[in-house]
Amino acid sequence: MRNRILLIGRNPIILSDLAEALTQEGLWVQTTSLVDEAIETINGQDFDLIALGRGIDELTNQRLKSHFLSQNKELLFVDGLVPIIPLLVKQITVALATARGLNENLTCFGYDSCEGIVLVAVDAVCQLAVDLYQLDASYSTHQYTLISERVNPGEYTFSVPPQQIDCTRINLLAAEVNQNELAIIEL
Repeated sequence: MRNRILLIGRNPIILSDLAEALTQEGLWVQTTSLVDEAIETINGQDFDLIALGRGIDELTNQRLKSHFLSQNKELLFVDGLVPIIPLLVKQITVALATARGLNENLTCFGYDSCEGIVLVAVDAVCQLAVDLYQLDASYSTHQYTLISERVNPGEYTFSVPPQQIDCTRINLLAAEVNQNELAIIEL
């Protein structure tokens, strides 16, 4: 896999920022905000992964995927959850790592909103990172690391102080294992 990435989305600023961040990760990136023309102007064989922005409606999203898969059966897709650049970078790099067949060690990831507890279970010694991402009304990203350390197999719980969950923001929890597995929960 050569790590050729196509970003399709409606917001040119997000596309540009994400392309810059992915380029810094050593990936080759092309972007287009011309969502409706993408089928006519882009060949899926030119890419290894296509990331689709959340501003693309479900019907268009499925039409794009179907079209590009007909051109390239090996193509990977990532659906962007929110315009949080560090999280989008993780989604894309983890999708590429997963395609290389790296081991999966994350067996459970959940959040109990009544107790404010995050539960994570892993089945091997690994590097575990759990972050809280928030996106505010001005599209500023806030990131809080709950844990980032090497752990043994087992179950782990972490509390998220209630004051950290800001209902005026989009809140997401992300668990990353060995930089090749990612699970995301929207709170």
